[in-house]
Amino acid sequence: MTTTSGIRKRTRRAIYDFIREQGVATQNEIAASLGISLPTVTKYLRHFMAAGLLVQGAKLSSGPNGGRSPITYACVADGRLAVGVDITRDRITCLIVNLEREVLALCHADRGFDRSDAYFEFVGQEVMAMIDETGVDQTRILGVGVAVPGLISETTGQVTYGRVIDNYGITAAGFARHLPFPTRLVHDSDAAGLAEFWPNQTVENAFYISLSNSIGGSVLISDEIYGGDGEFAGEIGHLRIHEDGVRCYCGQSGCVDAYCNAGVLSRQAGGSLDDFFAQLAAGDTAQAEVWDRYTSDLARAIHNVRVLFGCTIILGGDVGSRIHDHMDGLRSKVDCSSFLASHSETFLIPCTYTSQPVATGAALYLVAEFRQDLGPVQPRPGGSPI
Repeated sequence: MTTTSGIRKRTRRAIYDFIREQGVATQNEIAASLGISLPTVTKYLRHFMAAGLLVQGAKLSSGPNGGRSPITYACVADGRLAVGVDITRDRITCLIVNLEREVLALCHADRGFDRSDAYFEFVGQEVMAMIDETGVDQTRILGVGVAVPGLISETTGQVTYGRVIDNYGITAAGFARHLPFPTRLVHDSDAAGLAEFWPNQTVENAFYISLSNSIGGSVLISDEIYGGDGEFAGEIGHLRIHEDGVRCYCGQSGCVDAYCNAGVLSRQAGGSLDDFFAQLAAGDTAQAEVWDRYTSDLARAIHNVRVLFGCTIILGGDVGSRIHDHMDGLRSKVDCSSFLASHSETFLIPCTYTSQPVATGAALYLVAEFRQDLGPVQPRPGGSPI
């Protein structure tokens, strides 16, 4: 049974999304396209204007028959903001995004992770200092998304597996004590996947592989991130590709993470991934051998994902953001592994969003939640929410 509140929510979202997709729209265009009465459209437009989510645009020409010039409406990208935080072993990245994924502020701080209130307080101070420095309207901030390496229970909000930085059992509460905004934890791989998937209107099903200092993945099915029954879908880093291979931090041997994390490459160039790829591009034979072994292992993992999911595969993370000029050789290895005629250029692609995807995606979780509801309308005296 559809409730009245459900209908209102669906109507709010339909009107807002139509304007956002069109860029600008008039009342008549909205009503005609969505099959909603003009009085209802007017009511919601007034709400969005009062909430700072829409602005009136230029008047259009009235046409050859004269009459009133119709007013256009456009979405306000900065109508709401969200903060994203990326927590790694030795660094903190904070940023602010608007409703269109545009980054308005960015800061970094070098600090090793530890399970102390002093650490949580430090993160809160960094976030608030960034907000104060930018001078953004704090009433427009939806909340803070904190991305961490580790599996997170949707039920309890706790980290249920956190060996990368020893964060098992932590919740958002530690950070929230030092922040005046709603705060939630998100899995870093899912955050990076969301940042990549966000503007893509052509891919409904995809597997995002994050190739950073640890390996993770995010699964998109029918435009929704899929966590699986055990909330660990996409954990490609622990797919075993070698029997009795290199020991992984998880305690097993032969995992993808042990062979394809970014450190496998950066360690060959004094700890710099940029230097590794520069040397590779310059024809360094030793780095070419390292890259050949790396891509052979990565191709094996990609082939397994392709067989299981049969969808677009996106390479992201620190390696994925630098791999554009080296895709041909990797694709050739993937094609050679396939039991079917394979043309991996049609499904294997490098990421397109390369600027702080984890922190951005953490913030976008708050934006996505807001756009599903677009906020309740405060009732007028004697009235009811719309």
